[in-house]
Amino acid sequence: MIWDSHVHIGAPPSEADPKNFVELMGKSGIDKAVVFRYFYNEDTIVGNQFIRAAVQGYPEHLVGFAWIDPNDESAKDELRTAVLDWGLRGAKIHLEMTPSPIDKLRVVFNMAEQLSIPVIVHLGADFGSIDVLCNEYSVNIIVAHLGTGVYNLDILRLKKALELARKNNIYLEVSGNTFPFIDYTVKALGPSKVIFGSDFPHEHPLVLAKTVELLDLSARDKQLILGKNLMRLIDI
Repeated sequence: MIWDSHVHIGAPPSEADPKNFVELMGKSGIDKAVVFRYFYNEDTIVGNQFIRAAVQGYPEHLVGFAWIDPNDESAKDELRTAVLDWGLRGAKIHLEMTPSPIDKLRVVFNMAEQLSIPVIVHLGADFGSIDVLCNEYSVNIIVAHLGTGVYNLDILRLKKALELARKNNIYLEVSGNTFPFIDYTVKALGPSKVIFGSDFPHEHPLVLAKTVELLDLSARDKQLILGKNLMRLIDI
């Protein structure tokens, strides 16, 4: 069983078209994928409506998360609509792309807590806001790319992310990293705090899945990383 927690769909490239990606899932043995989309120079709702349609088209394969910009005045209402009316199962915020003050983040996290959904966070330079928010809210937080960024391989950022993930409600997702960083993370935190993601289409989903398979872990612990931890967080 493999559940991919980090997938961008919507062409270009053509491989990221929902139909083509679902076909790739079948060929690659990916059972389910968390999908989101940000269309540059468009309001976030455009991408979220796209995800709504994709999930409706492939409900057995895709789990939709809403891409939210906390700086938007409509962020709270957009997230509520995406979850309650459209059936999306979580939120994605990108704090490198859209840095947000903590008061704006609190609005999103308060709504996520009311909806009982997880939030995927791509961290920017500031780790402090998430450190505060994880104590103020019970929201499960999935830190994308081990907190380092995409193939940034910054050991200082990784160590900061590891400290964050010692909190009960913070988990680290592996995409955009190499075997040594993932191995280091699992040894530091244990497999129950680590989640597989590919960052497709920036990487083939099986690259990181195979990396997880190379870890010196039991089959049970590998399954935690490859899917069961994520299933628990989104209550499926």
